[in-house]
Amino acid sequence: RSPAAQQLALELGAASASGEGPPPEPLDAAILFAPVGTLVPPALRALDRGGTLAVAGIYLSDIPALDYDRELFQERTLRSVTANTRADGRAYLRHAIAHPPRVRTTPYPFESAGRALADLAADQVSGAAVLLIG
Repeated sequence: RSPAAQQLALELGAASASGEGPPPEPLDAAILFAPVGTLVPPALRALDRGGTLAVAGIYLSDIPALDYDRELFQERTLRSVTANTRADGRAYLRHAIAHPPRVRTTPYPFESAGRALADLAADQVSGAAVLLIG
């Protein structure tokens, strides 16, 4: 991610947004949203003993061979997630009420969808681009 995206993550409460380098300290857990299998080994290396990496994508490109000593040893866990159930949705909504998510959006009129896409491609959007209808 760009430095601006990393800064936004920190402003929204992320403990770390160090990009491809190692985090400032080992992580208890991490979630990998990017569908890029080559990110799995460095994400595992960023974990502390007993840490868990959750791969949250519906699709993931191939994961390269793992080095057991560097990436899995010391009780590290690699998990995938599944599609959410209604119970998961209810639990999330209860959690979100207690801990409201902080988001940042950049609104665009629906007629400016092309500009929104161009801004996304140029990394000019802070947070999520949202098309307004009506």
